[in-house]
Amino acid sequence: MNLLTGNDSYLQFQLSNFTDTQTLVDAIRRIPYCGGDTNTARGLQLARTEIFNASGGDRPDMPNVIVLVVDGNPTRDVEVLGEEVQRIKDLGIRIIGVGVTDAVS
Repeated sequence: MNLLTGNDSYLQFQLSNFTDTQTLVDAIRRIPYCGGDTNTARGLQLARTEIFNASGGDRPDMPNVIVLVVDGNPTRDVEVLGEEVQRIKDLGIRIIGVGVTDAVS
């Protein structure tokens, strides 16, 4: 699970750290909201390179899905966002976008 704040994106935790749903849900609820700019491309890149591999907890027998929760439109690295989305799709990873404010178009 990664956390993105403005220009920065870092892993909050690895999915492989959890063996039950409730512990994972609790960890997600503890992720702080930091506000700032929206660098969707960097967050997706981090997910692609750090989560969707064996050391990141990826399981080859399960579908790969990114649930992208955003509170605004991308404002940083917008010019590379389309390329990153295509890389992810080329790997067979599905992206589900969830906008949580009326600032998302």
